[in-house]
Amino acid sequence: MSTVTRRRWSLAAILCLGLLAAVSARGQSAADDAREQEVRDLIDRYFRTWSAQDIDRYGQCFAPQAVVQLVDAKGGLTTMPLGPFLRSQQEAQRRATAPMTETPESIAIRFDAKLAHALVYWKLVDGPRTEYGYDHFTFVRQDGKWRIAHLVFYAVSEAKPG
Repeated sequence: MSTVTRRRWSLAAILCLGLLAAVSARGQSAADDAREQEVRDLIDRYFRTWSAQDIDRYGQCFAPQAVVQLVDAKGGLTTMPLGPFLRSQQEAQRRATAPMTETPESIAIRFDAKLAHALVYWKLVDGPRTEYGYDHFTFVRQDGKWRIAHLVFYAVSEAKPG
C-alpha cells in the first residue's frame, strides 16, 4: 500500500470516528433535552393544576412519600408529608376571596445520577395582592415518570429585579 493510500485511509478513519462521535453526542444531547422537557412539563402541570384548583391532578405531580417544607419569614421550617400539605393547599384555595394563580417566572434545571433538581422563581396573584418566591424541587423518576420527592418553598419580600 502506498503512502498516499495509507494517508487517505487514515484520514477516512479519522473522519468516520469524528462523525461517529458527533452523532453520539447529538444523541446524548437529544436524550438530555427530552429529559429536561419532561421535568419542565411536570413543573408546568404543577403550577397549572394548582391555579386551576385541581388538587387531585396537582397531587399526582408528587411521589406518594414526598415531603414539603415551608421556610417562613423568620427562617423557621415547617415540614409536612404530602397528605396534610395537599389538604392545606385545598383549604387555602377554598378560603381565597379571589381566584389565586401562580406562575413560574424562571426555571433552572439540573440533573445528577438519579435525581433532577429545579429552582423556580414564581409569582402568585391573589386578588389585588401579588407575591413572589422560590420553589426548590427535587424530582425522582418512578414508574417511568418524574415526580416531586421534595419541595422547599418560601416567599420573598420584593420582586427579583428584571
